[in-house]
Amino acid sequence: MQPVDQQTLNLLHKAFEIVLEQNNITYNKIGIAEEGDQLLFLYETKDEKVHVFKWSKQASIGMSIGTLAQSVLMPIIPQLRLLS
Repeated sequence: MQPVDQQTLNLLHKAFEIVLEQNNITYNKIGIAEEGDQLLFLYETKDEKVHVFKWSKQASIGMSIGTLAQSVLMPIIPQLRLLS
């Protein structure tokens, strides 16, 4: 599978920030990274613990950045609330 370009990763990072802010989720740092055929959402809590959530790059093809951020984050928002 083709690597995701840096501009797309930057846009995805910004979209994730927006979704987290809209849902009042606080964080220390967040990141988006690639690992083979998966993308990783890295979430660092205030106490500097990092949590990793993975999803398939294949499932992301053709989605808008905003829709992708919503589809990845909405199922884990309750868990992120507990971590924040």
